[in-house]
This record gives sequence, C-alpha cells and structure tokens, in this order.
Amino acid sequence: MIAATTNYRAALERLLVIYQRDVDRRNELAELRQDLYERGVLSKREYEEGLQAQAEAKKNLEDTQLAIADTDRMLAEARMAERLARLAPIPRGGYEESSGLVRFNGAAIWSLAHDTPRLEAFFQSHFGRALPISAFGQTTLHDRMGFDHHNALDVAVHPDSPEGRALMSYLRSAGIPFIAAWGAIPGAASGAHIHVGQPSPRISVKR
Repeated sequence: MIAATTNYRAALERLLVIYQRDVDRRNELAELRQDLYERGVLSKREYEEGLQAQAEAKKNLEDTQLAIADTDRMLAEARMAERLARLAPIPRGGYEESSGLVRFNGAAIWSLAHDTPRLEAFFQSHFGRALPISAFGQTTLHDRMGFDHHNALDVAVHPDSPEGRALMSYLRSAGIPFIAAWGAIPGAASGAHIHVGQPSPRISVKR
C-alpha cells in the first residue's frame, strides 16, 4: 500500500505542475479578454466562456491539491500503523518517545463525543483559533484503509510546533491516550498529526 500510494502521490505532483501552468495561462488570458470585452472586440459569450475555462482550471488545481493532502494523510496513517505493528504494547499510563513517534497509553476513558469539546475549548483559549481537526471519528479515508477510527480524533498540528507540544502536554495531564506522528515524508510537515484516542485497529472483514 505504501509503495503504491507513494507512486500515486508522485503522479499527482506532476499533474499539479501542469495544472498550475494552466491556471497561470488562463489568468493571463482573462486579463486580455477583459480588456477586449470592455473595448467591444470580444462578445459576451466569448468572454464568459473564457471565465468558465479559468474557473475550471482553478478547480482542477484545487482538486489536485486536496488529493495530495488526502494522500499525505493516507501515507501518514499507513506508516504509523506499520510502525505500531512492530512495537510492543506499552502499559496503561505508559509514555514512549521514539524517532518520529510519541505514544501515550493514558488511563482515562476517552469519548469522542463528550471529550472533544474540552479539547476544542483548551485549544481556543490558548491559541485563539479553532482546533484543526482533520478527522473526526470514522472517515472515508479510514474506510478505504480498513481502520476502525470511530472513537478517535486526528488533529492537524505538527508535534514539534508550540500547538502540538501544548496539546500533547494537555492530553498527558488529562490521562487521554494519544499517538503523535511526524508525517509521511521525513522532514516535511505533510501528514504530521496527533491521533487522540486508542490506536485504530484493523477492521475485521466478515465472510
């Protein structure tokens, strides 16, 4: 899965370059078309067709950027699951730091519905902005990957950032289990996040 997803991401990056060039070209043409339309050289239909082409080019670019972000999250989840599978479980209340991964097996019983508002209030009061939730419970991404994420929360903050460090400190003091991962691409912020709750097990397929 990791190799195939990495190849897919590389293909998206190449596509992104093409779409960015198309947007740049459409933006230049839009300025020219605006001038020609105002001077009466270009018809309204031709002018509107140009605007539609510009909007479609921007949508292609935005969709590709979203696909890359989604792929980064998928890679981060896959790499984290792969690493966790090789690690021995830590005892209740145990804390462990390793390269690119922090685990805390808090003793508190975490409830996605009841405890998320507490995290949101903490983050808002400390940083003046909403908690950047990237996955609330089960998502289509987790369905595709076969992970049970129904009682877990992913927060899109880098563990090394002030927000990440403060959030991990809060979770640990509250006894809430979490896993912090440094991301899919070494040295990059892409995919870095804090998973709140117990690790997501593989979903059993009933035959």
